[in-house]
Amino acid sequence: MVWPEEEKNRFYSNCVGFLELEGVADAKKYCDCLLESSMEKYPDIEEAMELEQKEIVILFEQSNCLDDYLMVKIEDPWTEEVSAVFLEHCQKSKKESGSNEDDALKYCSCALEKIKELIPQPQHLIQLTPEEWESIVKDCQ
Repeated sequence: MVWPEEEKNRFYSNCVGFLELEGVADAKKYCDCLLESSMEKYPDIEEAMELEQKEIVILFEQSNCLDDYLMVKIEDPWTEEVSAVFLEHCQKSKKESGSNEDDALKYCSCALEKIKELIPQPQHLIQLTPEEWESIVKDCQ
């Protein structure tokens, strides 16, 4: 089975978009390689679409398309810097709505951990559903 052109284009544009956001200069070269490798390993697009984040990382590791720098970015995109920015903005917002310093830190640390479980890529944070947000708020109160 061959991937439909639309799915190839979606994979490619998501890949290039992610790598360029990370400041990778040769994003197109990496993504050409990853697309070929992915289609070879998973000729059935339906099966490829059901892969979990961990399985995608393993697929990319085995592809020989990525160097060590990119593997770190893909394996742990929630860097300390990204987490710190989230915590800073979250705490500021909680304090502005009346929480004290300790409560804001406790809530935001909890929320960050829950979000990391749900959304492996920080740039996909916007994809959290209202129900997921409500669950995080309830669990972390």
